Amino acid sequence: MRTNLLWPAGALALAGEAVVHIQQYSALFHEVRWIGPLFLANAVACAAAIAGLAFRRTRAVAALAGVAISAVALASLIVSYGQGLFGWQEAGFRPIVELTVIFEFAAVVLLSAALAAVITTTARAVTAARVANPVREVRARSRSHGGS
Repeated sequence: MRTNLLWPAGALALAGEAVVHIQQYSALFHEVRWIGPLFLANAVACAAAIAGLAFRRTRAVAALAGVAISAVALASLIVSYGQGLFGWQEAGFRPIVELTVIFEFAAVVLLSAALAAVITTTARAVTAARVANPVREVRARSRSHGGS
């Protein structure tokens, strides 16, 4: 899959995650200490990552941030089902929780795939440049090792 499809798909997953967190803050978590503000922080962080994905210069960092945001949200949800998180213990697997898991998992997978594709493409380009011009590569190595 080409990265020009992965970036917007990852941004869409982050947008879905942000919308669900805002909706859940409004409906349920606005009075829950720590969890409520964390839901809003997740939405703001998703929005910042989406903005970063819009620009080529910041795309990789934004994708990495998006992966981290979504992975932490998933991990927090898992913890909330077990021992609880900041005094909140989730009970039952409500449809909105299912939707959140889908968005967060999709963001992690899509943005990780986009980053992997960029790394692979960059590595191939560097290798191709070295193969295409081996004399330049030898000279560059010679200079870096103190030769002339």
